[in-house]
Amino acid sequence: MRRDYVDPGYSPKATDLVCEFHIEPAAGIGFEEVSTHMAGESSIDSWTEISTLSPELAEKLKPHVFYLDEPSQTVRVAYSEELFELCSVPQVLSAVAGNIFSMKIVDNLRLQDIAFPASMLQEFRGPNFGLSGVREILGVEDRPLVGTIVKPKVGLTSELHAEVAYNAFAGGCDLVKDDENLTDQKFNRFEKRAELTLKGALKAEAETGERKLYLCNITAPTCGEMLRRLGVLKDLGASYAMIDIVPAGWTALQTLRDAAADAGLALHAHRCMHSAFTRDPRHGLSMLVVAKLCRLIGLDQLHIGTVVGKMHGEKDEVLALRDECVLEKVPADEGRHVLEQDWGGLKPMFPVASGGLAPTMIPELYRIFGKDVIMQFGGGIHAHPLGTKAGATACRQALEASMQGFSLEEYSKGRKELKAAVEKWA
Repeated sequence: MRRDYVDPGYSPKATDLVCEFHIEPAAGIGFEEVSTHMAGESSIDSWTEISTLSPELAEKLKPHVFYLDEPSQTVRVAYSEELFELCSVPQVLSAVAGNIFSMKIVDNLRLQDIAFPASMLQEFRGPNFGLSGVREILGVEDRPLVGTIVKPKVGLTSELHAEVAYNAFAGGCDLVKDDENLTDQKFNRFEKRAELTLKGALKAEAETGERKLYLCNITAPTCGEMLRRLGVLKDLGASYAMIDIVPAGWTALQTLRDAAADAGLALHAHRCMHSAFTRDPRHGLSMLVVAKLCRLIGLDQLHIGTVVGKMHGEKDEVLALRDECVLEKVPADEGRHVLEQDWGGLKPMFPVASGGLAPTMIPELYRIFGKDVIMQFGGGIHAHPLGTKAGATACRQALEASMQGFSLEEYSKGRKELKAAVEKWA
């Protein structure tokens, strides 16, 4: 008989790492039974009785299933910090989100949230720039930032890519970024694209009097190559790099965070591929966990969804992600499966709303997110009837209208860029 880790009288210690799971037992398996097996498998136990662990150490390291709510299929487990390599996100995930998903006794299992103890937070540096640091780089304090992705995402030469980026900068974008699948293809080599696009940013800065940032994608087959590309950007005078966080992996992110800090570059986190394991509300792990790991490691800005755009993500989920990015102390919210988290001074990340946005959505985005968000447009800028530059200008005009309390229809009078956008996307 295996140990029983169900302990509803246990109160988590300040040094415990706490996880919330959604659990659906397989047919014929009781809720408490599957919960204790899951807790054991993620820590000190095996599939059968083992005698190699001393009773004293077992008592010290055992997990505690301290909360069970069978109607909602929710379980919370407290793990001793001594079970973890406190500075290693890969090891933590291997424990609490590793073999447990393969257990036959569960039909569905989802890691909803992780609350990190102060001892673990102290092992990480968090964002180097974060929300306030990005604002300082740009010199913009009182409004949302406006960004774009160069479209089409692949297919442009380095020269055409730089031209599109320049037009977006000149029209009013604060940031221009690569898309997730543009790295170093034959038609658009990394070094040439970076050099030409950064020159376009400087040209736009001289013309507009505004700081412009290019977020070049350094995702690569090896961590060594990503570090080399980071160095290329530093030598070219860039302030930013972009990384596809899920394909690159947590080990690479921990390495890149420190290298980027040494190079003085901020890191933009593209979350492509996350829905492969976050979208199913009954299985996998939540985007909330991904966001918290990104802040723990120290990325500076992160895609969180839009509510109003083309990507999956309900309002409650997106706002929970926003809170986890920007708040110092996140309150518990059972309805959203959010555990209390005190970030212990780690800087906030800049949340990015991106995916299927048009200038006409800016009033709603501003109502939802307020000023601390990066509104990032793709087709909503480049498909503007008057071209990319006009599309970027229309976004800035729509933002001005929203912040000043005007309707877009009213504010578009005498502003051809916004007028064309309203006519196209209204």
